[in-house]
Amino acid sequence: MQYRCPLCQTNGVVPDKARGHEVLCLKCREHFFIPDQSLEERVKLGIFLAARRNDGEVIIALAESGADLDVQETDTGHTPLHIASFYGKLYAGRELIQHGASFEIRASKTVQTPLFYAARENNSKIVSWLLERGAQPNCQDPDGTTPLHWAARKGYLEVAKALVDGGANYRVENRNGLRPLQFAVSFHQPELRDYLISVERATKYIQNQRTKANTKTGTLNKFLFGFGK
Repeated sequence: MQYRCPLCQTNGVVPDKARGHEVLCLKCREHFFIPDQSLEERVKLGIFLAARRNDGEVIIALAESGADLDVQETDTGHTPLHIASFYGKLYAGRELIQHGASFEIRASKTVQTPLFYAARENNSKIVSWLLERGAQPNCQDPDGTTPLHWAARKGYLEVAKALVDGGANYRVENRNGLRPLQFAVSFHQPELRDYLISVERATKYIQNQRTKANTKTGTLNKFLFGFGK
């Protein structure tokens, strides 16, 4: 019976002694369980597998045994938190952070933090969770794009709202001088376009009301809107 390996995502043959509905292909199984594989390599692979499968209990056990939760893949530079963020595995991501994993490490190929990966894949819950714990909302990759640029490009409204609520700058420009709003327009994302326009208008309105607080209408604005303090 053919199936897709949850680790390497290639088609393989179910091992004879496979258990459960989600098993590794023969190649990954051999690599993980081969007797002369170093303990360090097996632990490393175990962390990434746990992050991908949302297995927080394994992450807790490995963390308590002293495993490096910020270990990076050799070719991509991904950390387990990158993997959890990309696949939307909130339980695994929460345990990684709570046990000391860093959320500001950048992958070597993309030069992006886990917040980028969560935003790119429409994982709004992980975006909010990372921001609540101090992830930088305005981090930029080498092209100057931010997670909000990615949300605008792909039309991920809930991700964009989470980023703006978490402090993302909707006016930030990439290296080509483009803001998230321009991304939304260019990639034909009307919901994101309208949302970012409404954010900009609301911000300008609040600023105008605060400016008027120093004029003759300041007392009225203070009474109606709480401005001018």
